[in-house]
Amino acid sequence: MLLFQVFTQFPFAAYLWGPNGLGYGSTSPILGPMLGNVFDRVFTTDARTFFVLFIMAIGALGLLFGYYTRTATFLAFIALFLLNQRLPEFYDGGDNITQLALMYMLFLLPHRATFSSGQLRVWLHNIAVLAIAFQLIAMYLASGFAKATGELWQEGVALYYISQVQWFTLPGAYEIFTVPLIVTTATYIAMFYQLLFPVAIISRVKLPWILLGILFHLGIAVLMGLVTFSTVMIGLELFLISDQEYVKIWSRGYLIWKHVSYAFRHILTCIPGLGKIV
Repeated sequence: MLLFQVFTQFPFAAYLWGPNGLGYGSTSPILGPMLGNVFDRVFTTDARTFFVLFIMAIGALGLLFGYYTRTATFLAFIALFLLNQRLPEFYDGGDNITQLALMYMLFLLPHRATFSSGQLRVWLHNIAVLAIAFQLIAMYLASGFAKATGELWQEGVALYYISQVQWFTLPGAYEIFTVPLIVTTATYIAMFYQLLFPVAIISRVKLPWILLGILFHLGIAVLMGLVTFSTVMIGLELFLISDQEYVKIWSRGYLIWKHVSYAFRHILTCIPGLGKIV
């Protein structure tokens, strides 16, 4: 997601965050006037503004390939924090939860680190993992309760009205939500998925529920164009899958592929003229 932001926003960096751009925010309310003024000077020239995006790209690449992950997390966090504070209206909920996740990730053990149980850094790592999980749960639960108290969501027509706002819908996508059955089904699925998320992920339907969430956010990316938000949410949902569950998924997927490929080869051998090719 961070790399996607860098490549799509880099050509417009000066216009968005530069000294003569749209950005007007400051880090002073969070860091204080003295330290805030120091960080705000980053955006006094176009070259420094582009450098912030370059730093975020370096951090994103480090996280992607597992090199110096703690340093990469710090670079990505600082860069995203500065950009968010410079132009807060430019970002959505995905950037906010990304910033929180990166802050928690500063306490995670480095990639392929050696450790023994009982160490302080192991305790901090476990707390950070739980913090990321609870952050996602809190976000879904708050969003679900907000939907449940809304009249349009209770009536099952909320997505229709959202789809009619061009700001939130890609051209042509609004026509899909003119079908009453699709509107009602999608509205209630979105609301109940978030409300039941805390219970579902500690039950036997955890993996199917995460799969449903991935499909849900893919739909948001395609129909609403919220690519960065959907990417972050999918990544956070995949974060909830343990190593043992990933191994189980891989093993089952391999067995399914093995049986499907065997059946496909068997069908081909039954077709005249293809037996010798197979």
